[in-house]
Amino acid sequence: MLLTPENSSLVVTLVYHYDHLVNYVRHHFGDRHFAQDVVHDVCVELIERPPQQVVHTPLAFLQHLLKHRAIDKCRSQQVQQRHIADMQAIATTSSTHDGAHILHFKQRLAALITMIEQLPARQRQVFLLHRLHQMPQQEIADELGISRNMVTQHFGKAMAAIQRAWEVSL
Repeated sequence: MLLTPENSSLVVTLVYHYDHLVNYVRHHFGDRHFAQDVVHDVCVELIERPPQQVVHTPLAFLQHLLKHRAIDKCRSQQVQQRHIADMQAIATTSSTHDGAHILHFKQRLAALITMIEQLPARQRQVFLLHRLHQMPQQEIADELGISRNMVTQHFGKAMAAIQRAWEVSL
């Protein structure tokens, strides 16, 4: 623990007024354990990153800092709770899909695979290298021994063929 002149008075004030500061946060936010966590977080912050300027009223500064830290913590917890609720909603939505949705998805996937397999060999190869393996067009050209322009043409024709076949299958 690095006690410097900048943070020694703050840490001493925090230790001396610990119960008062916990009660101050609890009074505004209602939960003693939450208040203790906030006071602890501020204590660690003061030790690790002391303020750059001299604090003339350490208790008022600590109360102000604690209140803002508690607000930040509440907001963070609210965001986490919304995220958890969203994930639970997605999980329940995805688990309520009936067999028809799953069957439809599998059929569309099988149709797409068939469309790709029906492409001419070079178009299929370029398409798979670019889309599936995420290879840049120049790297594909170097590997296949063709120009980058030819890679672009093969890829464009493959995409057009897949799009036409997809529209027909809908």
